[in-house]
Amino acid sequence: FDQSWAFPSTTSKNETSTGHDGVFLLRSEHVNAYMATFKPQSLRHSVSSAKALQLDFMNFRVAKGATFQRVLIAPTSNISDFIRHGARMEPLAASSFYVAVTRAEQSVAIVLDDPGASSLQYWAPPAE
Repeated sequence: FDQSWAFPSTTSKNETSTGHDGVFLLRSEHVNAYMATFKPQSLRHSVSSAKALQLDFMNFRVAKGATFQRVLIAPTSNISDFIRHGARMEPLAASSFYVAVTRAEQSVAIVLDDPGASSLQYWAPPAE
């Protein structure tokens, strides 16, 4: 994020390794498997966001101050553009995304079918 926004630096003090730690992209078709495997808290911008996903969502602002082992984020178009192309985010959108990402202790999954130029790894269920 732009340094002028003065978001506080974050330092992970988590020393627990679970085998699924970090930030991942997640294709829509794998959402149900991800939910069953990791049971993350689902986060979205607002009630009008992510209507195609039938999940028990918490809005970003409501989640502020909370901590969850894992979160799944339904991105807004601003977040998607940021991940896909490094597009600059407006301060309010960036701060909402910052709140969502920093709720997780172990992992963040972002639902995004097209990664664009992102180098983030996709999670997929094990092949049967």
